[in-house]
Amino acid sequence: MNQTVRLGQSFEGIAFVGNYLPRVCGIATFTYDLAEAVAKGAGANQPVIVAAMNDNSDGYFYPNRVKFEIRQDYQIDYSRAADFLNFSRINVVSLQHEYGIFGGEWGANVLTLLRDLHRPVVVTCHTVLKQPEPVQKEVFQEIAARAHRLVVMSERAVQFLREIYGIEAEKIVLIPHGIHDVPFVDPNYYKDKFGVEGRKVLLTFGLLHRNKGIEYMIEALPAIVGRHPRVTYLILGATHPHVVRDEGEAYRLSLQRRARELGVEDHVLFHPRFVELDELLEYLGAADICVTPYLNLDQITSGALSYAMGAGKAVVSTPYWHAAELLADGRGRLVPVEDSKILSETVSALLDDEVELNATRKRAYTYCRRMIWPAVAQSYLELFNEVRTRTPKMVPTASALRRPIAPSNLPLPKLDHVARLIDDTGPAHHAVHTMPDWTYGYRLEDAAAVLVASAKFCDIFGEVEAARLSETSLGLMHVLIGDGASVAEGLDYTRRPLGPAPAASIGRAIWGLGYLVSYGISTLAAPANNLFNRLVPNAAVMAPPGIGCAVLGAENYLRRFPGASDVRRYLIQHAKTLQSFMSEPGWINRWESPDWPLAVQALIIAAGALNDDEMWRRSQEAMAEMRSVTSDGRVFLKLGSNPDEEELPVSAATFIEALGAAFFLKRSPEVLQPIRAAADWFLGRNRIGTPLYDFSTGGCHDALTASGLNHNQGTEATVFCLIAFLTLHQLAGMEATSKSST
Repeated sequence: MNQTVRLGQSFEGIAFVGNYLPRVCGIATFTYDLAEAVAKGAGANQPVIVAAMNDNSDGYFYPNRVKFEIRQDYQIDYSRAADFLNFSRINVVSLQHEYGIFGGEWGANVLTLLRDLHRPVVVTCHTVLKQPEPVQKEVFQEIAARAHRLVVMSERAVQFLREIYGIEAEKIVLIPHGIHDVPFVDPNYYKDKFGVEGRKVLLTFGLLHRNKGIEYMIEALPAIVGRHPRVTYLILGATHPHVVRDEGEAYRLSLQRRARELGVEDHVLFHPRFVELDELLEYLGAADICVTPYLNLDQITSGALSYAMGAGKAVVSTPYWHAAELLADGRGRLVPVEDSKILSETVSALLDDEVELNATRKRAYTYCRRMIWPAVAQSYLELFNEVRTRTPKMVPTASALRRPIAPSNLPLPKLDHVARLIDDTGPAHHAVHTMPDWTYGYRLEDAAAVLVASAKFCDIFGEVEAARLSETSLGLMHVLIGDGASVAEGLDYTRRPLGPAPAASIGRAIWGLGYLVSYGISTLAAPANNLFNRLVPNAAVMAPPGIGCAVLGAENYLRRFPGASDVRRYLIQHAKTLQSFMSEPGWINRWESPDWPLAVQALIIAAGALNDDEMWRRSQEAMAEMRSVTSDGRVFLKLGSNPDEEELPVSAATFIEALGAAFFLKRSPEVLQPIRAAADWFLGRNRIGTPLYDFSTGGCHDALTASGLNHNQGTEATVFCLIAFLTLHQLAGMEATSKSST
């Protein structure tokens, strides 16, 4: 591939998918710079477009090249992005993959886009893990399987892809990290701009977080200053937004405090902000030495390191993977992690020897000429052309037509009506049409169900309103559960306690608390854990509906605390009781509650958690009964006497949950069609042809009857419908891989 490839000579266009902010923001800068460099090399008349990721509800002010915005946690956006790209004038998609950019567990949401995309894909891998968690590895391997080529930026990454992930060598392409083409200049040229003229400048830049290891550089400063009194250490960069969200500026303040304690505060300058490219290059220009004392050695790519070397800086770094590779052969210096003494000696030695300092700078600068953006863009253009010419023509198809469960053929879950039904005390037990009916007060069972729904919503979408609903529901449960020995059923509207809670309500409370411990926001996990451990040892749960919920709660709890032996014994005991109950004929009618498919869900989940083959076999028999009774997800008649021929949304919702559990555990493709049927039952494909789900309110009608809909949109129906739709949202990001044995 020696000849220059211009986009206009070969194919119509390229789409980049990734973060796209032209500022010092790690991966965001790379995507922006690569897209701009490719556009420049491709020709002004050829389309180079970007689908940009949003990690907040307001989005960002993007340049005109961004034509589509994807909300990080909304799978429907990934599906719609695939449709947008399928029908755009582009032939190749360049996906910039980094953990933390895409929503879902370890970025699994991006799989929705890849599954629905009908264009060849080149994936640039910004992180390749040596010891991935099982889900991390599974997600990455599917991304790799759907990619036509994988681009990495280091030899170590090539090795990992082959040895750890089993990817064939022909699929892997090494293209170095791009850098800007800047002249090799004397640092003194820029120093007056920052008020450090006549001083030696040490620089660390990029988003601030604890893995930067800056405290060790500050601890090295006293010894450095002792030999070179005119040294300034410049720390450039805003605190990482996720760090600000979780702990504010605690890390930066601790660094400032440490500098004061060591008496070097006059030698440390903090510039806590984002900077644009031109200003970043000026900061780099003023530096004599760049320091990257990172604590995480498993870093396969570093844009900061590449930029520093490309600007002709001497770099002193801990030996993370990319640094060990780029700084070899005298192009920089490596020091042990968390070793301030050797760090100070190494920096001081370079400052002592001006000749060696400049020689190191020159070696780094010369080595990086192959990494300037025009050269890197040319390598990408050649790769895109090769992939395009070797990939058969793909016909655009709307994603919703290709899979039974896709974000684009499902309503987007929303909290509007659930929030309407909740006041500062908790959820209303009943509603009149869409209005909460406070006559009936508050119930423990409703608060627990809202806790599951809001925690699940918060886990997927991270919205503040969901966290508020979780907090309100947990507060009501705290009042009703007390010390766990005497649990109240609820409160009347004057906030006076009702009688003792039935077993079904107690079981549902255990479910809600266990779910919140594992999946809710971190600030509520501790109080939920305390309530869970008060309730479980004290409350007897004898009725089958309570037992089923208790099994779900215990299994959820063990996902967070797998070593909790008492809870594991509790799970085994109640799962065996449930299995025995469901082994007897007529168990569905004897359940005596509309959430009877929850029994199947609980047994499936327990069988998976306990690795119990006999329990799994019984769960599959029960699942077959459930599918038969509901005509495979099309009819959900109320149990017992039912003169109005009512069909209940709680039964349909728990049906989806049960089959969803089977799919999550085994990726069983045969359950997708009945799940789709149950979803369509909510959406209007039922015997009266009318949706129970209210698209305007986000609520759900209480029942479908022979004479039409029950017009009330109560808490139980609405909350269970929301839980099911959240599960459908998760299923939409997954795919069946093989038939499971039953």
